[in-house]
Amino acid sequence: MADHARSTIVINARPAAVMGAIADIPAYPTWVGQIEEAEVLDVGPDGRPRRARFRINAIVVKDEFVNEYVWSDDLQVTWSMVEGQAMSSQDGSYTLRDLGDGTTEVTYDLTAETKIKIPGLLRRKVQSGIVDAALKDLKKHVES
Repeated sequence: MADHARSTIVINARPAAVMGAIADIPAYPTWVGQIEEAEVLDVGPDGRPRRARFRINAIVVKDEFVNEYVWSDDLQVTWSMVEGQAMSSQDGSYTLRDLGDGTTEVTYDLTAETKIKIPGLLRRKVQSGIVDAALKDLKKHVES
């Protein structure tokens, strides 16, 4: 059973600065709490990551996985997991909206399914916590 979480935050920066931070996957371990290691495996013609490997420690789940990315434009990126150990699937996106005043609204959507059995309430709470923490970490990183 896959769980979905979605959250939105406003960041005091233009969309290009926010997307630049999102695209800088090798830097994730320095500012994303659950990510212990991140490595770009393949780069697309636009210079942005096409495939990346991650090692995470997200309280109830430790995992190593590979995601494939699609950079639609300067306002959205989507990804799907293509390899994983503890997770059987992961699909996510960051969607940015320029608010026109130097700020950007960022929506993070994440749907994931684990191979290990975790009670539904705990699974959903952890996933919502991961999404909220990721957005807060992104805001702090971009605004610093």
